[in-house]
Amino acid sequence: MKFKNISIKNFRNFEDIMVDLENKNIIFGLNDIGKTNFLYAIRFLFDRECRRNGLVESDFYQKKTDREIEITVEIDISDMKDSDNRKIRKRMVGAVASGYDTVFMQLKAKYMVDSVYVMPELFWGSDKDFLEPVPSNQAYFEIDKIFNVVYIDSSVQLESVFKFFTRSIFKNNSGITETERNDVKRMIDMLNQKIAKLDSVKDMENSIKEEYFKYRKEKGFAVTIKSEMELENVSSKLVPYINYTGGVEYPTSGDGRRKLLAYTLMSLQNRKHEDIRINLFLIEELENHLHRSMQLAISKQLFNDSIFKFMFLTTHSSLIVSAMDDVNLIKLYKINKTDGNSVHYMVPQEYQKLKTQLNQNLAEAIYADYVLLVEGPSEKILFETIMSKKCPEYELLGGYILVVNGISFKVYRKILEKLGVVTIIRTDNDLKYNKKGKSYNYLGVNRGLSTIGGEEVLNTPYDKNKYDKEKKQIQEKIYDINCKNEIDLLKKKRIYLSRVDLENDLYEAIPKIMDRFVFQKNTTKNAVNYLQDKKMIHMIELCNELNATVTINKIFNHPRFECLKELEELCNR
Repeated sequence: MKFKNISIKNFRNFEDIMVDLENKNIIFGLNDIGKTNFLYAIRFLFDRECRRNGLVESDFYQKKTDREIEITVEIDISDMKDSDNRKIRKRMVGAVASGYDTVFMQLKAKYMVDSVYVMPELFWGSDKDFLEPVPSNQAYFEIDKIFNVVYIDSSVQLESVFKFFTRSIFKNNSGITETERNDVKRMIDMLNQKIAKLDSVKDMENSIKEEYFKYRKEKGFAVTIKSEMELENVSSKLVPYINYTGGVEYPTSGDGRRKLLAYTLMSLQNRKHEDIRINLFLIEELENHLHRSMQLAISKQLFNDSIFKFMFLTTHSSLIVSAMDDVNLIKLYKINKTDGNSVHYMVPQEYQKLKTQLNQNLAEAIYADYVLLVEGPSEKILFETIMSKKCPEYELLGGYILVVNGISFKVYRKILEKLGVVTIIRTDNDLKYNKKGKSYNYLGVNRGLSTIGGEEVLNTPYDKNKYDKEKKQIQEKIYDINCKNEIDLLKKKRIYLSRVDLENDLYEAIPKIMDRFVFQKNTTKNAVNYLQDKKMIHMIELCNELNATVTINKIFNHPRFECLKELEELCNR
């Protein structure tokens, strides 16, 4: 089974939206953009417990009750060896036309005047334009025999989850053996008798009798208090405790640990459904109240445990998605008329070892509208300092500066732009000497060209003896003459190359200020070399000196820092 897409019409804040799906989906977006409503659209279609409450007037987009609510999911069932596909085909016998490998499941709801709520209708079939009603018995549809929906949110309470989990132990004689049942029953009977004979219980019986006689005296009247504890309600008295080796048992009082234990029980409880129905997990913002280490642990479980094969997850945390791979990223946007983009995301093989870093960076950037991608922390420190003066609210306006830390710009740009995020790239004009070919490679230029799918510039023969000495002159020549056309093309694609590198470009913009800064450090190094040594620390020192508006403007308006002006213009447009 493979989810293909979902269409939502006239439901809550969705007027008309269609989004591609995969089996594991991560939903991003700002607060109040409709992430919870997106999950509820899926719940109403597949979850009987949610559906049985019906829909009310406010469930219709802007209360436009003259239009139907329509939620449609398309599913690929082409793999005949897949056990989940067999479950679907078994229940949909007669509704799947011969030769069709795709099925549609649809909810419709039409508002009835003077109705307190509307009960939805379900349809399914292989032809979207000619779907047939899903067989039902009152509020129970055949579709409910296919899917087991598990809704988990951060407000889940351990007590209720634990009671539901333990109830099955003593239910229908399936949880314990007959011998165990007889032993426990005998002990419960003895306990009930013991409780009934307690002096305090007898005193209470007499007190009630005396008080009753004040209203009416009856010959032979008596009150007896009995304990009626039964085997079937023992589960309600079970309480989970945590025991550390060599320590004392503790009730699970910590909120974070209570949440994690509740999630554990919910996944454990639903493993038994795997052979009967298809588990569909709808998970909402698990990160609340969880420490960093617990979020990382949950991420590993969510994206590696087979029980979460079909999942829709909303989150604001980069840690919750740190282990993600082979997932569908869905970004919801537009407050008044929610829309969305989605893209299939798989961690490139060459970055598997850096998966956590790559995923966390993506999760941070995906909420933005405009992302400036930079090579390292030095650029981020400098650019954030400048933007804080030139456009203090740039992050509130949708801007973000992201460090790629050695991961290809191409990876980030591809994913972010498919999600509707505008990307700007700033990179150094790097050179590399090719010993085998006795030439130098235009690394910086080719890095940019590779990002846009352009043809790389060929290596140029060069004398190694002169390379180190004249490297800066070579870089300047590449920028000004050799690759002028390529660099102009890259600018049109919002990719900006240094003439040499960040430090040299900065010196070109504010030479006197940097010379004065280095002079105060009592060092023999020139300004560029000083910044390139201990880059991050020395850049922080310099940025602490960049307070004057005149200095900030000199950098911001210099041709070498066009990327900042581009970011500012995007945020203010």
